[in-house]
Amino acid sequence: MVVRKAAKADLSLIVDAYRLAFAWDEERSRRYVEMTGLDCFRVLEKNGQSAAVWAVVPCGHWFGGRVVPAANIAHVAIQPEFRGGGLAAEILDLSCEDARRDGAILASLFASTRPVYRRAGFNLAGHEMIYEADTSELYKIRQELRSRRVPLTGARAALEPIYRAASSTECGLLDRHDAHWNAHFDATTSVPSVFVFGEDEGYAVLDTSSPGTIGVRDWTAINGAAARQILRFIGTFSTVFEKTRWHGAPQDALVFAMPDKGWRLVHQEEFLIRVLDPGSALSARGYACADADLTLAIKGDDRVTQRISIKGGRATCAPGANDSEYALTVQSSHFASLFSGFRSASFLRRAGYADGNSETVALADKVFAGPPPWVAEHF
Repeated sequence: MVVRKAAKADLSLIVDAYRLAFAWDEERSRRYVEMTGLDCFRVLEKNGQSAAVWAVVPCGHWFGGRVVPAANIAHVAIQPEFRGGGLAAEILDLSCEDARRDGAILASLFASTRPVYRRAGFNLAGHEMIYEADTSELYKIRQELRSRRVPLTGARAALEPIYRAASSTECGLLDRHDAHWNAHFDATTSVPSVFVFGEDEGYAVLDTSSPGTIGVRDWTAINGAAARQILRFIGTFSTVFEKTRWHGAPQDALVFAMPDKGWRLVHQEEFLIRVLDPGSALSARGYACADADLTLAIKGDDRVTQRISIKGGRATCAPGANDSEYALTVQSSHFASLFSGFRSASFLRRAGYADGNSETVALADKVFAGPPPWVAEHF
């Protein structure tokens, strides 16, 4: 098998693979390649034939106020004649090696078939959630409205500082690549409208292409006032659009700003992470726990023990003693869930995937505590 970066001559191959795998037409596939960047695509050749294509998109994930270098593995398309032979697992391993060479510490994805991805070392790490609200309810929100429109050509420069400020207080959100921003601003089907609220305290990218529903392609609110302004602003469209939809968090700022009725959860899915280098990942993320020392033993085919020393919310890691009495032992298959804060140490101990004395488990709960992890896009 040979894996190589895609070239312009591979566009027809990508179009064909995505037609068969995802029922995309040629225009959609070519647009996706354009927005993502051809340099992100990989082609796998087996026995001289093109067997699969996919994208490896460099990015990061925010944890504890710091960005952990990562890569999204996206839209894996295996040609029909090569399916059923275990190729997906090999693609995942090759993609993770590729990502590590480019500096990634984490690999993340959405899984169409979770057992395959879990066997490859990925596990649940956070949520993707889509909420829906009745726009008629939004007039009930009391908040002075201050907004300004931003031209699409300069939108990223205006929005990215707001996004980064808000992301630093969340867990899981992407440190975005060009591909992610391009998707939010894509004008192929409809031209989005971009608005900034307050003193650059929030923004919303609105899509009016769906009859009856005004879509919020992207949004950020640094504080409650900005969240209320976004909702009240969307409420001004209620005579045309009955509903609105947005990606949000498990503890969502827009839901919190809503009246008691008029909103609902319409979609929930989880993204998965594989930790490519545990020591580097533990050192790269931030921690709400200001100072702590914890020995973490990751148990898989072999046992990797890390001594984590946290000072001022930042950690240094060094190999720890395998026989430490005060170690938290976690199965390697569930380490990603602990690392992201998707599962607590105490939850994993109850489920039988972690072990340690009560004092150590309680300390690990504090070390990995934080907002529930989520992402604002599907990749």
